[in-house]
Amino acid sequence: MISERDLARRFADLITRWHRVVLLGTAVLIALAGWRASKLTLRPNLAELLPQNDPAVVALRDLDRRVTGLSTVVVVVQSPNPAANRRFIDDLMPRLEAVRASIPVIDDVQAGVHQEESFYRRNKFLYAGLDDLQEAYARLHREILKRKNPAFVDLTGRGDSLEDERRQIDRKERELLGRFPGGYFATKDQHLYAVVIWLKTSLFGEGPGAAAAARISDLAGALGPARYDPRMTIGLTGSVVTAAEERQGLENDLVLATSICVTLVCLVIFLYYGRLRAVPFAAIPAFGGVTFALCFAQIAFGYLNSSTAFLGSIIVGNGINYAIVQMARYEEERRRGRDVRDAVATALAGTWRATAVAALGAAVAYGSLAVTSFRGFNQFGYIGFVGMVLAWVLTIIVLPALWVTFDRHRRGFVPRVRGFALAAPVARLAVRRPGALLIAGGAVTLIALIALPRYLRDPFEYNFENLRNQRSRTSETERLSARLDPIFGRTLSPNFILADRRDQVEPIRRALWERNKPRHVLGDVKTIDDYLPGPPAEQQQKLAVLARIRALLDQNMRLLDDKERADAANLRPPDDLRVVGIADLPATVRRYYTEADGTVGRIVIYYPRKDISVWDGKVLLRLADVVQSIRLPGGETVRSSGSAVVFAAMLRAIVHDGPLVTLAAFIGVASLVLLLTYRRGGWWLILGVLLTGVLWMVGGAAITGVRINFLNFIALPITFGIGVDYGVNLALRYREEGPGRVFITVAATGGAVTLASMTTIIGYAALLVADNHALRSFGAFAILGEFACLTAAIVILPAVLIFLERHRGSRAAVGGAVSPPVSQR
Repeated sequence: MISERDLARRFADLITRWHRVVLLGTAVLIALAGWRASKLTLRPNLAELLPQNDPAVVALRDLDRRVTGLSTVVVVVQSPNPAANRRFIDDLMPRLEAVRASIPVIDDVQAGVHQEESFYRRNKFLYAGLDDLQEAYARLHREILKRKNPAFVDLTGRGDSLEDERRQIDRKERELLGRFPGGYFATKDQHLYAVVIWLKTSLFGEGPGAAAAARISDLAGALGPARYDPRMTIGLTGSVVTAAEERQGLENDLVLATSICVTLVCLVIFLYYGRLRAVPFAAIPAFGGVTFALCFAQIAFGYLNSSTAFLGSIIVGNGINYAIVQMARYEEERRRGRDVRDAVATALAGTWRATAVAALGAAVAYGSLAVTSFRGFNQFGYIGFVGMVLAWVLTIIVLPALWVTFDRHRRGFVPRVRGFALAAPVARLAVRRPGALLIAGGAVTLIALIALPRYLRDPFEYNFENLRNQRSRTSETERLSARLDPIFGRTLSPNFILADRRDQVEPIRRALWERNKPRHVLGDVKTIDDYLPGPPAEQQQKLAVLARIRALLDQNMRLLDDKERADAANLRPPDDLRVVGIADLPATVRRYYTEADGTVGRIVIYYPRKDISVWDGKVLLRLADVVQSIRLPGGETVRSSGSAVVFAAMLRAIVHDGPLVTLAAFIGVASLVLLLTYRRGGWWLILGVLLTGVLWMVGGAAITGVRINFLNFIALPITFGIGVDYGVNLALRYREEGPGRVFITVAATGGAVTLASMTTIIGYAALLVADNHALRSFGAFAILGEFACLTAAIVILPAVLIFLERHRGSRAAVGGAVSPPVSQR
């Protein structure tokens, strides 16, 4: 049977013979993969994280299909000159209407309530209650009787005059329309005016919305605001602008994090190995793995979501570990004077098993995420799996070819690796004070165990604002949006429930209010019928009373003086009043309740209470309980979606899939460790050190207050795959060196795994500069795992080995026979 060392020599011979072909072929494949990966798009919509068949996504897609024009761009005009503000708006409106043909995504343009105002004034008498109209007729009749008969005594004690009646109607009119000065969308001081442009864009992508917003901005700027008033400023806000800002922030974070990761990884490699040539040697396999992984993502999915967007820097930080370990062993052999072929053969023979366990362990941990239907997990898992496996494959094939091509002419003594002077002191401490290290490790473990129970009862992040880009919370767009609240409140971003039939609308409303009773989250529920002056039969009754009022006034105008006659004229219902139907309502009112196919009236709109925060996750969970699944009296179920329902679905997915993914990751990694190390021994020590590190990680999260969200939870299962790297490399190197060689094992391989961990930490730490808090928390949680697993490997593992060598014998320390040392230092 051919030994591993013989296989390594044959492979080294093969690489030496075909090194140019290997490098050329790899370069071509990476170039093609990079070209394909460049076609990736970014979809930061949180609904993209949920399974396609999740009820929240199904309902959201149904809403996206049936209702158009839900996205907005708002032009905000500000100056202390109300007249100038109105002139600017009046000049802007016809220009916006004129460009609608060239920007077909524009669905509607509205600068005020002029249509609603005209409609209400024409039909205001119908909007009075039937009892109020009957009482008004009675008061008018008494007033007329007093004019006809001075001796008439009003036994009701009511002394209302025609002027009082007119004032009451005027007051109701002001209550409905008075918050819009002059019919414009404006604040009470009229220092801020707004124009709302509704766009027909998909809820699942930015589409042409950003381009339309840019055209609108250019159009407003071309008017020259300074010509109207030197103090006038123009700004844009609305859902389209906010989404574009969030997207741009994510893209900026992606570029910044990747740049920082690449720069720091290259720097630490240079500092560790002490020569510039080591940087491309170590980096090329990792960057090749990233390129192939992103190419796979483009072919399999076509886009990156908010979970997978930063996988590039993470794969670089993780995937470079295998090259670091292999290079460290190669450099050892070169320092001993061996030629490139022998050094390659020894490096491959000594590291392939450990790096295979590490790479496959990471791949299995990533792959465990793929067992769920939650796309925030499974796409991350698939892409990470491909990246880890291919980074290792390239390390085994391409890195030796690079050495053969560029390192074969190096002669003589090679300078010692500079390192970071960490592993040797730790190794010395482990040899001298293993008991103290084990006691310290036990104390840290106890602290973690004490902190865990309370944390695990409710570890989730409920502040939904912490999942946004933080700069956007204080941006000009957000500030303008807040200034619009006195004008619109939350009416620009209502939540929709779609009925299948018109007769389901009122049962849905009643069910919502019934379900809301114990939760108290709904502020209002609206249907198209709320904008009508009542059902047709009730309107007919009102018209009858109004006809009597009109006849009474017409018959008795001669009894009134000029002022009273003017008041009576204002009170006189128009002759052409008729029953108001849905088709008579202003288009600006109907648009909320009109579907893409023209159907009107099957939409129910609800608003949360104004005194609750829509960014509070616990509030969103209560709101989702009310609206996400509504069972009607006939047994039918109507489902809805929206931010509350999507958030609840994500939390539900984490609670359901999280333990499954974590268990799958551990089982996969443990199986791999057993498969590749069982006959060589030490598997129990590798897994024990790994579990200790993960326990410290979660305990550290509990102590430092890192909350779990849809993104950072991924750090837990992948830590099993990445954290096993350090323990397995040390354990297998110890098996190779033999008993009494703990110091050499930790000083030599410990330095390499420390560097490997540092590059991984850099990949995670790059996320800490992100503006998005969810990404920062992912980086923080993953860094906790790295520190914990590395510390457990280079501190606890050698301390256990020394302790067992002293008290039970070296055979027990590693679980089997000890191979003789292969190198002497």
